[in-house]
Amino acid sequence: MERVLTELTPECEVTARMYAQGYEKKEIASMKCRALSTINNQLQEAFRILRIRNGRELATMFYERMTGMKFTMDFSPVARSAVACCFLCLFSFSLYHEQSDMRRARRTRVETIERVRRSE
Repeated sequence: MERVLTELTPECEVTARMYAQGYEKKEIASMKCRALSTINNQLQEAFRILRIRNGRELATMFYERMTGMKFTMDFSPVARSAVACCFLCLFSFSLYHEQSDMRRARRTRVETIERVRRSE
């Protein structure tokens, strides 16, 4: 395994890499046969040494060092508008289906209540 986060101890780097790759702290502790508090301490130390604040920044730093490319979200206004339109369409579609599911559930409850009243 090639070292990427060389400022860290090898043990701390393994923990940081696993966390950057999306593993939960409990999963890391289980896989490494360590206490959860040990994993928390290693991550806090990694954040301090690398001067980052959270797992998102750790993942970004890890990606940048692995690829040798700067990861940026600096898109042109046209690209941002296109992405915003896509999200708007997705959310609208999701909301439409959610409302139809609610109508279907309401209709089912009404039919059930009517059946119960008829049987009484």
